[in-house]
Parts: sequence; C-alpha cells; structure tokens
Amino acid sequence: MQEVKKEEKKNIQTQKRGSKGKYIIGKIVRLFISYSALIIMTLFSIFPLYYVFLTSFSNAPNLISLDVSDLIPKHLYFTAYKYLLFSSFYGGASFPVWVRNSLILASATAIFSVILAMITGYALSRLNIPAKKTLATFIYIITFFPYTATAVPLYLLFAQFHLLNYVGLVLAYTPGTAIFAAFLAKLSIDSIPSSYEEAAMIDGLSRFQAFLRIVMRLALPVVALTALLGFLGAYMDFALAYAFILPHIKLWTATIGLYYLAGLINPASAPAYNLFAAGAVLMGIPLMALFLVSQRMMTRAYSSLAGVK
Repeated sequence: MQEVKKEEKKNIQTQKRGSKGKYIIGKIVRLFISYSALIIMTLFSIFPLYYVFLTSFSNAPNLISLDVSDLIPKHLYFTAYKYLLFSSFYGGASFPVWVRNSLILASATAIFSVILAMITGYALSRLNIPAKKTLATFIYIITFFPYTATAVPLYLLFAQFHLLNYVGLVLAYTPGTAIFAAFLAKLSIDSIPSSYEEAAMIDGLSRFQAFLRIVMRLALPVVALTALLGFLGAYMDFALAYAFILPHIKLWTATIGLYYLAGLINPASAPAYNLFAAGAVLMGIPLMALFLVSQRMMTRAYSSLAGVK
C-alpha cells in the first residue's frame, strides 16, 4: 500500500511539474508574441517620422533619390534648414514669420474655443433651456462633419463682411473646435456635483463667479484638451487659410508658405521634399513642446471622460 501511495505521489508531482512547465512555456510564447507585435507596431509608427527627419537632413531634392542604403545617413546636410530659417521670399516674407503667424492664429483660436465651449457646455449641463436635449443631440451630430467641407461657404460668407483676414480665420476656426469640445465639456460638468456651486453662491458668489472658480478649475483637464484641439486645428490647417489670406503673402501661415516653397503647387517641377520635411520638423517643435507640457493634463482629461456615464 505504501509503495502504491508513493507511486501516486510521484505521478502527481510529475503531472504538476509537467503542467507547470507547459504554463511557463505558454507564458513565454504569449510574451514573445505580445512583444513582437508591439515592436512591429512601434517600428511602423516611428519609421515615417524617422524618414521625414532623415529627408530633412538630405541633400536630395526628392524622395526618388533616396534608396535603402540612405536609411542610415553617412552625411547630414543642413541646406534645407538654412534655406528656411535665413532666406527671404516673396517680397520680404520668411518662414519664421509664417510660423509666428500660425502660432498667433492657433493661440487665439485656442482661447476663444475654450471660452465658447465651456460656456456652451455649462449651459447644456446646468441651465434649464428649452429643447436642451434636442440641442445637445444636434451638437453631437454636427461633430461628425469635417469643418474643411465648409471652406467654400465660409469664404463666401466672410467675404460679404470683408473678414478675409486673421479675425475671420479665428471666427471660422473657433466653431469647428468649440462644437465638439462643448459636448465634452457638458459630459465633464455633468460629473461635477451642483452642490459645489450652490454652496459657493450661498457664500456670496454669483453664478458666473462660481463657474469661473469652481467649474473651470474642476474641469481643467477638459479646458486643456479643448485648448489643445483648438490650437492643433488652426496650426495645421491649410484649406481655410489658403482661401482667406492667399493674396497677402506676409500674412501666410506656415502650411501655405511651406506648400509653395517645396514646389508642391507646381506640377511641372520636382517637389523639394527635403524642404518640405525640414519645414515639417520646424513646425513640429512647438507641437512637441506643447505636448510635453500638457501630457499629464491630457491623461487626466481622457481618464475623467472615460469615467463619465
């Protein structure tokens, strides 16, 4: 009997070791597949950025001149960067001036988008206005339409009011961001207890003061997200800026100037993709700085919106 029990124990231990070994092997295989997939996705994501960065330091005017051996550069050329940073074009205009114009437009759009979105979101969340649910649904539906599709109607409308300038551009950019951001602001404000504002108004604050001191602070991640969306939309826009300010060269944004400098507008000439890539890298520096500054706030914004029901 004892020998039988010993054999049974040995069999059980052998089975446990075998199952443990299979578990370890399976875990290793799953980790290998997971990390392999992540590495492949990372390479696919990084390679376009690397290729643009590499092209900006290339002396080749077009992408056809680059082959596989050039993916590891032997020499770095700063010709494209010098041309963009230190040259004047079209009657005294320059690429740094165009970048400055883009930053001004984007900053103004971000500020007005935050104001309009937060006020609209607060009204939809807190105030008893007629047809509030219908209006909220209508705003949600509008977010599915790209604002670039309205470039021609906006141009015709603003031309009637002689607003084909920076003021008109900001007024045209702001609703495109604010409509979507107002829906996010409503969701965020819905998650803030109204008792906070009521207690503040009992202590002597007006509704507007309670909105600024209580709601805006608690909804700060959504405010930052709205500002970032408004900034990115205006900074990277080409269609509306092209329609509004094309005749005024010194008022061009960086996207318009880069489009002309790289020769993409002229089908008869070979586009200078090294200039285009260098301009993209220079335009990406403010975006990278903005992302690094607002990264933590963006994480809070997405996590707070994910918890809203």
